Amino acid sequence: MTSGQADAPDDEFVEALVELRAGAAADDLVPWCSGHGIDVMPMVAGALLTGSRPAFAEAFDLARLEDRSRPRTLPVPPALARTARSVTVLPTPTPGARDRMP
Repeated sequence: MTSGQADAPDDEFVEALVELRAGAAADDLVPWCSGHGIDVMPMVAGALLTGSRPAFAEAFDLARLEDRSRPRTLPVPPALARTARSVTVLPTPTPGARDRMP
């Protein structure tokens, strides 16, 4: 899925920021993430993970990703413990929010 729009809650697009440990690279995340249907985009200081809600729920052992109105820090899976310092799911954008900003 490449769109931020979703037809159903389970099709919702999820984005998460990963803070990497010292000496780790975003490429170190790729084998585990791709095995869970999650894409990795390297960033200057970490990585952006993207995928569907079900992919994130399965990969991070969550029953559901509820309340996406605020950032949510997820537990780092043991397989990523040497690579990732933290994983934070970004909030769902609110339509028109930019229009309301001063």
